[in-house]
Amino acid sequence: MQRLHALFAAAWILGAAVLPAGAQVQPPHPAEIDPSTVEYGAARNRIGATSKAALGQCEFLAAPAKTVCVKEAQGRERIALAELDQQRNPSDANARRLAETRVAVHYEIAVEKCRDLQEVDRAACLSRASAEEAKARAGVKTGQ
Repeated sequence: MQRLHALFAAAWILGAAVLPAGAQVQPPHPAEIDPSTVEYGAARNRIGATSKAALGQCEFLAAPAKTVCVKEAQGRERIALAELDQQRNPSDANARRLAETRVAVHYEIAVEKCRDLQEVDRAACLSRASAEEAKARAGVKTGQ
């Protein structure tokens, strides 16, 4: 047992001798920080705070409206994050991802709204939502 303690102590001393004295992790100097990275992080934080506030407002609603409200708040957050990515790094891929996110969010909200309807109306509503989604996805694929 003493031999094991001595081995650990030797390894610790050897590790301390090998590492330079200033090997601690220090935050970067303010002049080294990229302002766009700071702004991007702040924008993400604002989006998160806005989403959290919107979700907080949903807590006061009754069951059917509450689920729609939650879907809408989450959808707005997803769209805002996709828009932020497109603004930070404009590209065809990010533009397409933004358009696909918008289509997906609108479809999810439409489906959630359809769930509150009666059986016959629900089927028609889901059919309309699917048709609108298919049309929107076709528009995204063609670049419109």
